[in-house]
Amino acid sequence: MSNWLERRFPHRSCTHSFFASIVVAAIAYGVSFLAGGKFLNLAHAITTGYFFGWFIDLFTKSGIEIFWPARERYVCPGNRKFRLKSGGSAEYMVMIASLAIALIIFNVNANGGVINQFNRLMATSAGVTEIYNQSGSTHVIFAHIKGVRSGDRFPVDGDFRIVEVKGQDFIVQSPSGEIYKVGTDASAQIVADQITADVKAAAITNLEPLIIDDEPLPSVLNKFNRAGSTVFLTGQLTIDDPEGVTYIPDPYQFPIINVSKESLTLDVAPLPTVLKYFHDQYITGKLQLRIINEATTTGNT
Repeated sequence: MSNWLERRFPHRSCTHSFFASIVVAAIAYGVSFLAGGKFLNLAHAITTGYFFGWFIDLFTKSGIEIFWPARERYVCPGNRKFRLKSGGSAEYMVMIASLAIALIIFNVNANGGVINQFNRLMATSAGVTEIYNQSGSTHVIFAHIKGVRSGDRFPVDGDFRIVEVKGQDFIVQSPSGEIYKVGTDASAQIVADQITADVKAAAITNLEPLIIDDEPLPSVLNKFNRAGSTVFLTGQLTIDDPEGVTYIPDPYQFPIINVSKESLTLDVAPLPTVLKYFHDQYITGKLQLRIINEATTTGNT
């Protein structure tokens, strides 16, 4: 095709013009449209790549016919000393610089984009909140926390899964399943000096209300205890046998469960914990289930 065009048109004429870019875009997006939008990203890449492929020749010594079929040639800059020569050292310098910029952009995008990189640099809770608000409903978000436990000032330095945001604070889960509140007030179990966030596996988070009327706890909740799902319970219940409760809260963790006489209050309580300690109880009340389904375990990508 290149030889056929070279025999019929001057060098860097019709192929180096807005007209050619429009033709290429029409073909690329037309094919994508006929294929039901399957190749839309490829159409973006072809159109953008073709445009910049010829536009860079505007800075060569001979220039291009940018408004073909008009025959005028355009060249930049006006001073010939600063124009590029094909195969010259300046052209290789531009190529190396462009490649370096492309690699930097690729690395930034692969790690969450410019905003995420800035938030990692600042390491503040506001940046983590922004990332969670952007991607928390569609991905698992992990926070890397450096700080201390508020109860005994024991150092904390690790990765925690963000369960939800409470105002300026975060409810997080450790790799071993413990729940903590991260913040600066007296109710926080972890005081963070630095906190950053990373967007991990794709996941869908749903909030589901549940009303229970004097039913055995396992029969109500076991159906939500599925492989690939992480479930947290929030709400208030009445239990029939408070004397049979064996749950003892950990003073260093977030109070996910509070038992007072026949009243059971849950706040972001992991489903397995509730099933473990209250499987013999009949319950009545209202719950809100936070259900996180990771896409990799449900057949999605």
